[in-house]
Amino acid sequence: MKAYRVERMDGDVVQESQEIQASTPFGAAEKVLGRKVTLRGGACKWVRVVDLTAKIPTRLRPSTYEYKALGQWLSNVAVFMTGNSLLA
Repeated sequence: MKAYRVERMDGDVVQESQEIQASTPFGAAEKVLGRKVTLRGGACKWVRVVDLTAKIPTRLRPSTYEYKALGQWLSNVAVFMTGNSLLA
């Protein structure tokens, strides 16, 4: 297991931060959020996962990852609805 810092983001502002052990950055985000995640795209409310392992990042092995929660965002974060689509 590796160490990751998972930060809940609103735009460029960190709302919450937590360190966690997981086998992948994807898994770290899912553990903290308690739901499935996908790549961020252009979402305003998103999750930044920072790999805390001491290694040099490369293009193929970055140290920072960006995800968003699938479905509704957690209860303490606002959910925006437009028409029939749900944006998180």
